[in-house]
Amino acid sequence: MNNEKMKVLEMLESGKINADEAAKLLEALKGGGQSFVNKETRDNVEEKLRNFAHDCGKLAKEVGGKVQVFYKGVEPKIKKASQTALEKAACVLEDLACAINDSLNKECCGDEDCCCEEASQAECCGEEAPREN
Repeated sequence: MNNEKMKVLEMLESGKINADEAAKLLEALKGGGQSFVNKETRDNVEEKLRNFAHDCGKLAKEVGGKVQVFYKGVEPKIKKASQTALEKAACVLEDLACAINDSLNKECCGDEDCCCEEASQAECCGEEAPREN
């Protein structure tokens, strides 16, 4: 006899359950016993689960649509910010290269667009060139 059946018999013997309850439990252990949940309750729970799944699907579609609209509105701003950051980083790197060249007492690249020239540097960084007085 398996442990579950022994427990049922022990509960019957100790008076924790009556003979009818023990019989139902033993039948349930066999797999052929009555269900502890009636058909109406089971059908009600299944219907609620179907409704819940349907509502979750509708919510997922709605949220997905809103996220897509939000992304389309933000995408150009993200691209512009990325481009600006890239340009600023290039300017900083160019300034750093010029500073290194200057510190090594080397002449700048000799190009008219050299970052060492104030006008070109300002142009590189998106600023107005300094005006001479």
